[in-house]
Amino acid sequence: MEYRAFVIQAFEHEPGKWRARIRRADGKAIMVIAGKNKLAQFITGLDATTAEAALLMAIAAIDAETFTRTDERQMRLGKKRDCERRAIKGGGA
Repeated sequence: MEYRAFVIQAFEHEPGKWRARIRRADGKAIMVIAGKNKLAQFITGLDATTAEAALLMAIAAIDAETFTRTDERQMRLGKKRDCERRAIKGGGA
């Protein structure tokens, strides 16, 4: 399934134990925010009892913004622009 520019695929890790694989829809590496690691894919670390539960875990990880769709350079540039916007707004008050 595709969700928020990511592709999620459930698979049976062991009989009755499901996990989900998360990839970017555009095929580029995903960036894990916590460790600032770039990965081709991310696999959920907890076993679920059903494929649907594994997909929901993956969706929750995406919704929690565990991953980013942008590279680090773009993130820094975006933060710089946000700071500049706040300075402009604050300067006019």
